[in-house]
Amino acid sequence: MSSTYQDHQDKKWKTHFDALIRFQKETGENYPKPNTGWNSLYNWAKNQRRQYRSGVLKPSRSDFLSSIDFPWRTNNMTFEERVKQLLVYRKKHRTLHVSQVAFNTGSEDHKLSRWVNEMRRLYNENRLPLDRIQRLNRIGFIWNMEDELFSKNLAKLRRFYKKQGHFDIPQTGKTKKLGSWVAQVRSRGLVKRHHVQALNEIGFIWEGKYKRRHEARKIMQEVDMKNYLTKKKNKIVSEPTE
Repeated sequence: MSSTYQDHQDKKWKTHFDALIRFQKETGENYPKPNTGWNSLYNWAKNQRRQYRSGVLKPSRSDFLSSIDFPWRTNNMTFEERVKQLLVYRKKHRTLHVSQVAFNTGSEDHKLSRWVNEMRRLYNENRLPLDRIQRLNRIGFIWNMEDELFSKNLAKLRRFYKKQGHFDIPQTGKTKKLGSWVAQVRSRGLVKRHHVQALNEIGFIWEGKYKRRHEARKIMQEVDMKNYLTKKKNKIVSEPTE
């Protein structure tokens, strides 16, 4: 990162910080509220809290904010406490995937899901510190849900093929979800090249059963027609001429 860019970011941050000081003097409050005419400052202050909880806010900036009694909501868990909470969740649910829609808003599991998504966002923006990335990697943290879902379905698909000898998975009973996923893959395809390669490596047949039957029937009809025309031609040739 160039020094010019960093200077610009620091200057921009200082402008917001000064605006917060003015807000405190004018209102007597230490933190702006939404929809009160201070929306821009509220969003900035909210982002400072989020960075602080995620451990990516510069110490010098957190020191400046603390000096004016900026409320950090210290009742929130630290990074390591969240990691421990995630491990407890995995022991209970046998997965590190924490769904945001499966739990009531405000519950501890819902808060955990928001933290997990925050870690992913910071990681994708190259803003998550390396030591935290390494810490999460050690527990098998899921950085990309699309890849995680594909890996699980691929493993199930391999087991099904090993047992049944084909990839035509019924969309009923115990195989309903996997069968629906396979049907979706065949009809819509896959965006990621390494997903396509992984399926090709296990010999996946991209055409469904009914399409293969249709193609086979079409080929047989063409063969039958060719044989019919050949026989008719031979018959004409073999007939005596007057």
